[in-house]
Amino acid sequence: MNRSPLLRLVAYVRPYVGILLLGLFCTTVYSGARMARTYLLKPLLDDVLPAAAARTGGERPSLAWPGLARVATHALPEVLSPSDASLSMPKLPGLPGAPASEPAPPPVVGDDLTPADRFWGLLLAGLLVVLILPFAHFGQDYLSEYAMGRVLIDIQQQMATKLLGLPLAHHQNMQRGDALTRTLNDSMIAHSLLRTLAGDIVEGVISIVVGVGTLLVISWQLACVTLVIAPVLAAVVAAFGRSIRTRARRRQETVGEVTQRLVGILSGIKVIKAFRAEPHEETAFAHNNMRLFRRSMRVVSSRVSSRSAVEGLSNIAGLVVLAIGTLLALDGSWGLSPGSLAAFITVMLTTQRTSKELTKSWTQLQDALPSAERYFELLDTPSETADRPDAVRIDGIHRGIRIAKVSFSYGREPVLRDVSLDVRAGEVVALVGRTGSGKTTLADLLLRFYEPQSGSIEIDGVDLRRISRDALLEQVAVVSQEPFLFGGTIRDNIRYGRPDASEAEILAAARAAYVDEFAVSLPEGYDTPVGDAGTKLSGGQRQRITIARALLKNPSLLIFDEATSSLDAKSEQLVQRAIDALLQDRTVIVIAHRLSTIRHADKIVVLEDGVVSQLGTHDELMEKPGLYRELVRIQNGVTV
Repeated sequence: MNRSPLLRLVAYVRPYVGILLLGLFCTTVYSGARMARTYLLKPLLDDVLPAAAARTGGERPSLAWPGLARVATHALPEVLSPSDASLSMPKLPGLPGAPASEPAPPPVVGDDLTPADRFWGLLLAGLLVVLILPFAHFGQDYLSEYAMGRVLIDIQQQMATKLLGLPLAHHQNMQRGDALTRTLNDSMIAHSLLRTLAGDIVEGVISIVVGVGTLLVISWQLACVTLVIAPVLAAVVAAFGRSIRTRARRRQETVGEVTQRLVGILSGIKVIKAFRAEPHEETAFAHNNMRLFRRSMRVVSSRVSSRSAVEGLSNIAGLVVLAIGTLLALDGSWGLSPGSLAAFITVMLTTQRTSKELTKSWTQLQDALPSAERYFELLDTPSETADRPDAVRIDGIHRGIRIAKVSFSYGREPVLRDVSLDVRAGEVVALVGRTGSGKTTLADLLLRFYEPQSGSIEIDGVDLRRISRDALLEQVAVVSQEPFLFGGTIRDNIRYGRPDASEAEILAAARAAYVDEFAVSLPEGYDTPVGDAGTKLSGGQRQRITIARALLKNPSLLIFDEATSSLDAKSEQLVQRAIDALLQDRTVIVIAHRLSTIRHADKIVVLEDGVVSQLGTHDELMEKPGLYRELVRIQNGVTV
C-alpha cells in the first residue's frame, strides 16, 4: 500500500462526506458573518460619525428611531451594499495632497439618508449577523463532531476486526507493549489527526480564505502587500513540519518500549515481589520513561519553535501593514479612509490569529502522522490465509485424520520433520515427548493456526487447506494447558463456544466437568463473576470450567493440551473420569506430561526432536527400551 497515511485516513470520511460538507457550509457562513461584523466598522467610522457631526454643526446628533420600513428599505440595503462614494474619502484639509484652505465636504451618505438612518441600518445589520453566528457555529461544531464520532467507531471496529484476523504467529511474535501502543495509542492519535484535519485545518483554511477575500474588498492593494509574507510563512511551517514528523516517530517507538516495560511489571509482579526486585524495575522504568521524555521534548521544541517563528513573522508583517496603511490613509491614497484602515487592520488581525491556530494545527498533524503510519502498518499486516474459492465444509470426522510427511519450523531449527501419523475416527491418541519436541505445534497445525511447510494433513481424505476454516473449527474444541476465562460469570464462560445452548445443557456440561462441586456453594452460583482472566477462582476451578466449555460444544475432535496439569489430585481424578466417559464417538488428541492419564489411550506417539521415535499402546511401549519407558519410570520414581 503506497498511499500516504493522510490520504488513507481521509478515506474514512467518505461515508459521511455529506454531513461534513453541510458542516463546512456552516463554517463558511460563520466565517463570513465574523468578517461582516468586523466590516461594519468601515461605514460606522466613515459615514455615520462624520456625517452626524457635519449635519448637527458639532451638536449632539439625534439618533431617534426612524421606523422599521425606512430602515429596512433604505438604510439597510445601503449598509450592506454601500455606494462607490462610500468606499473613498475626499482629501482632508491639512493632509498631504489637499489644499489647506478648502473646507472638507461632508461624506456622501445617500440622497435622503440621515445619520439616524445609517446608525439604525448598521445596528440592524449587526443584529442579523449576531443572530446568524450562534446557529452557524452550532452547525459547524455539531456536524463535525458527529462525523468524527462515526469515523472513530469505524476505526476501532476495523482495528478489532484486524486483530482477530491476524495469524497466531503474528500475535506470538509481537511484543504486547508495542501491540497495545499501536492498537490503543496510535489508533486514537490517528483519529485525532483526522479530527484536526477535518476540523481545525479545513475550518481554518475557509476562515483565512474568507478573511483574505474581505481584505481584498476593503483594499486589494494593501492586501497584496500583506500576502507577500505568506510564502515565507509556508516555507517555515513546512521545514519545521518535517522535523516534527521525524522526531514524533522516534517518540512513538519509545512509547511502545515504555508500555512494554509496564506490561512486564504487571505480568510479573508476583515474581518481582518474590525476588525483591522492585528497586531494579523502578530504575529500569525510570530510564525508559526519561528517554521518552527527552524524545517528547524534542518534538515539543520543534513545535514551539515553529509557532514562535510564525508569531514573530506575523507581528512584523502586521506592524509593516499598519505603518503603510496609516501613511496611505493620511494621504488619501488607494481609496483608504480611517474606517477602511480600521476595518482592514481588524480583519487582518482576525485572519492572523486564525493563521496562528492553523499553524498550531498543522504542527499537531505532523506530530500525529507517525502514529497514523504505525496504525496502518498494523492494518497492512497479512491476515490469516483465506479459504480457497473451492473450500469444502465438513460435518464431522468419519474416517480419520492422516498426517503425511509434515515438516514445520518457526524460522529457526525445524520443530517437526517428516512426521507421519494416522488417527482413526473415535481413537484417543496421546502425544508424548520432552519439552520442545513439537507436540503443541502438531496440534496447532491440526487447528490450522499454522500451515505445514511441507507435507499434508487430511481429514476423511480432504486436505486441511481445502476445508473451510469455519467448518473445521466448528468440529474442534480445545482445552489448553493454561486455563483462560473471559470476564463475566461462570455461566457465560461455559457457554462461550455455544451461545445458543440451553440452561439444561449448560448445567449438564458443568456437572460432567465437576464445576457444580464448587459453583453451587458460591453466593451467586453460576452467576458469580470470575474476575479478569478468572483471577477470582483457583487454577483447578478455572480448568474445570474450560473443560465444561469444551464438552458443551460437543465437538468431533477434542484436543487436550496438558488439560489436567493445573488440577489437584482429587480434581484430576474427577475430571479424568468425566473425560473418559465422554470420549466415545469422538476423536481425541491428548498432549500430556502426566503419563498416568494416558495409559488407556488407543495410541501413544512419542516425539523426539521433531520426529516420531515410538508408536504403540502403553503396554507395547513399556516392553521395549526407549524414551517413553524412561519417562514413565522417572515419573514413578524409579531410577533409570
